[in-house]
Amino acid sequence: MFSVKSFSGLAAALLIAIVVLAGSGLVTAQDGAGVWKDGDTGLTWAGKDNGMPITPSEGNSYCDSLKTGGLDWRLPTIDEVETVYDAKAKKQFRTKGTIELSEACVLTGSTNRGGDTFTFCFNSGSRNIGGGGGCGTTALALCVSGGSK
Repeated sequence: MFSVKSFSGLAAALLIAIVVLAGSGLVTAQDGAGVWKDGDTGLTWAGKDNGMPITPSEGNSYCDSLKTGGLDWRLPTIDEVETVYDAKAKKQFRTKGTIELSEACVLTGSTNRGGDTFTFCFNSGSRNIGGGGGCGTTALALCVSGGSK
């Protein structure tokens, strides 16, 4: 049986653990609006993608019009999207945190000198360009907030 003193001590320890883990990014920073904040980069990610492959232009429009969490959203750069790849993740599409994807390929806001859009594959952890790597010329829009545009 717990005494009031031992229960209070346990509750305090649990609260401290939650605060410490949340600050380290190990606990998802949900704001109730379906977002995940990466404690390592400070970027906030939409908790899920748009649900179907779209063109880069449609991806930009989708993120620009996203209202989740009251934040300003955009497509991530190729470097930013790579930061949420977790090769050790035990889910089908290897993302950090609570990010859930419908398919493996994600659009980015990065292009090569020829204007081809980079995509990123969350199965293999690979960068793709111009429809390479099995991604085609369309992919999912996974939006990010924060950092540089």
